[in-house]
Amino acid sequence: MTSSSNRILYVVSLNHATNDGSVYLLSSLFPIVLALFNISVFQVGIIVALGYLVNILFQPVVGHYSEGRDPARLLAIGISIITVSVISFVFATGFLSLLASVILLRLGSSFFHPVGISTISKSYSGPRLQKSMGFQSAFGSFGVLVVFLTSAPVYLAVGWRATFIVFAIWILADVVLTLPFLRGRPSAASDDPPTPSISKPQTKRTIPLFFVVAAFISGGTYAVVLNFANIFLGTRAHLDVSQANLIVSGFIAFASLGAIATGGWTRLVPTNVLLAISYLVASCSVAAFTLLSGNAILATITLLVTGFSISATYPLTYMELSRYLGSVGQQSGRSFGVLSSGQTIGASILGLASGYVSQFLGLEVSFGTVALLALVGGVSAAFWVKSRRSKSLISDIE
Repeated sequence: MTSSSNRILYVVSLNHATNDGSVYLLSSLFPIVLALFNISVFQVGIIVALGYLVNILFQPVVGHYSEGRDPARLLAIGISIITVSVISFVFATGFLSLLASVILLRLGSSFFHPVGISTISKSYSGPRLQKSMGFQSAFGSFGVLVVFLTSAPVYLAVGWRATFIVFAIWILADVVLTLPFLRGRPSAASDDPPTPSISKPQTKRTIPLFFVVAAFISGGTYAVVLNFANIFLGTRAHLDVSQANLIVSGFIAFASLGAIATGGWTRLVPTNVLLAISYLVASCSVAAFTLLSGNAILATITLLVTGFSISATYPLTYMELSRYLGSVGQQSGRSFGVLSSGQTIGASILGLASGYVSQFLGLEVSFGTVALLALVGGVSAAFWVKSRRSKSLISDIE
């Protein structure tokens, strides 16, 4: 890679860490938010759900608007909006002001994925593209990990307002780095001309329902753990927010390992079989976490397994969908978009549902329900494996 290419990768990766870390800054402090602002767990669910909903609505808008425009300026605009939103938390007085700040934060975070990822895809090709995508993706998880490890200790040291000022300074520094290093780069738009008139008839097919269900369950499960586990650990294991966030940080770290490790395993075990196993393991580990969360050590072990297994379903689902699309001659772009939307919609709906259920029945019921959904994912994947084998046998006979 050239020095210029490396700088692009590093800056976009830093953007990803800043973007994803900022999005989950408030989540890492939810146990404090509940007490400080006297809000309910259901209101936390509303904050979580509307945050994801804003991304669902505005990421496609930003992606369309970004065509032919300077990615450095767009990324800087997004990060600047995030900076303003983080500062606005300093002036929060209750649920509505927190909700307004989160909506503004999610508006700013809607810029990175359509613009930053496209910048990487325009700058690299072949194996370099795959490595670069993996590198910047890891930085997104790293940003969330850093926030969960540091936000609570910073809060305990300097208080609510100073905590958000500290993180706003970090985000502002990212703005300063982004503009000079990415200015003049190719736009996020694709150079490939549209070819609707020559598309094969198969491209009009919808993807099988199994993939939508799988994406919904994976995205929802990950979101529930990330947004509610520290609250649950505080009430069940009587941990302070720093201790609870340390366990959640382990979940995030193992989630990254799960996403990376599965690629090698597919050489030994079929992708769809691995997908079914991952859901079943996630179901068992979430159920175990729910039952054993009163013990910090057992809660940690079960949450680490949950992080590894549920995160493994992300690349496995994409790989299985890619294999299916190849077998029917269908193009992948729109189908992958449906999968990504399914994950975010799952996060939004299950975030709201978890808050509502937790308010009236307890967080135990919310996590128990997530365990059942993961079991549904495992059973669905098992039926998918069976159906694909049946079709393969029929094809061989013919």
